[in-house]
Amino acid sequence: MSNKLIRTIAATLGFIVLAILDAAAPRAETGAESAAIAAANHVFDRALSARDIAAMDTIWAHEPDVIAVHPASKAPIVGWAAVRKSWEATFDRFADISVSMQDPQIRIKGNVAWVVGLEEVRGKLKNGETAVFTALTTNMFENTGGRWLMVVHTTSRVPQ
Repeated sequence: MSNKLIRTIAATLGFIVLAILDAAAPRAETGAESAAIAAANHVFDRALSARDIAAMDTIWAHEPDVIAVHPASKAPIVGWAAVRKSWEATFDRFADISVSMQDPQIRIKGNVAWVVGLEEVRGKLKNGETAVFTALTTNMFENTGGRWLMVVHTTSRVPQ
């Protein structure tokens, strides 16, 4: 076989492999999935900002292995009942709160996705004290039945 024929066959096989890989890459789906995760993350921020436990109920997975770590947490809060109770306590402490994540970084692996970013937290405690800080936050979501539900929320204050 001539070198020219071998190169032609190799190039043809290379193009076929690239075409198969390119067709298998979920580019459009990844964009749609990324948008769905960004929307779920925004729903979480809105629920937190509204101090709306019913909205929290809709965005969180109600599973025994979900986890939350708040800025004041001394240990991870595990299980939906405990996580929900921690949100109720948070809402009880604040008269007003506003949370927004700027420039969220979204990553997806199969049916799990995570969002990492800095959140601006502004609020007023019921005792009149003002709370303003930046928090490094990671939110993890799992696709369950076609819905992205939160399974992990961790946040810690960024040192001033």
